[in-house]
Amino acid sequence: MRRDPKTDAGFRQHVLEQRYSIVGQSVFDLTSGAPIHDEWLVRFDDGANLQGLLRPAELSGAISALDLAMLARAVNTLNIDKRRLPIAVNISGASIMEADFEDKLFEALAAYKSSPDRLLFELTETWDLRDLDPAINILAKLAKMGHALCLDDVGAGAASLRYLRAFKTDWLKIDGDFVQAAVHCPRELAILRAVMSLKSALGVKFIAEGVETQDILDFVKAENFDAAQGYALSRPKLEPLRRL
Repeated sequence: MRRDPKTDAGFRQHVLEQRYSIVGQSVFDLTSGAPIHDEWLVRFDDGANLQGLLRPAELSGAISALDLAMLARAVNTLNIDKRRLPIAVNISGASIMEADFEDKLFEALAAYKSSPDRLLFELTETWDLRDLDPAINILAKLAKMGHALCLDDVGAGAASLRYLRAFKTDWLKIDGDFVQAAVHCPRELAILRAVMSLKSALGVKFIAEGVETQDILDFVKAENFDAAQGYALSRPKLEPLRRL
């Protein structure tokens, strides 16, 4: 896709000026009931107009600026507060496709001296990477450093099988719409159970997204999910936006 300089510049300016908020939503262990880490998400301060720039920015490559900014803030927060929960940050497939993203990512990790056991990385499944090699390389390096890895939004896009074959991760996060559909639809439930039957063979744990009600929480416990995220467990909370 042809890059849009206007989209690039506008999006990068909002990131540079920190015109956004960070919210964290906890992921809970379903055996102990304890929170195990927080996923960090961005919310633009001027609402829907800027939120609508996310997809164009992802397509044009400007999203990598946000991925790196969120990484820097997460590591800074972990360094300041040694007792807080680990943090999961997202890496867009579009960022991985940027030629210099890998260098910038590992330069940032070295500069901010991250604690690998407290910083997780989530790769979204909704972006269909045509060339998997850069992602395989980046994820392998992160795993070697000691970072836990998660494949996000499994079941939301068309790339699930390719990604499951290519990427070695610690967690698979099942898309909320998929989870909710499986509660009521036998066909969706059969597919969900088929995916979860890979747990032992792949050596992964499963997180259920979109656990918004007690009925869904009871369902994911019965289906032997390892962890869950959603309003039935906790609502997103605003994180302090500390200056770097």
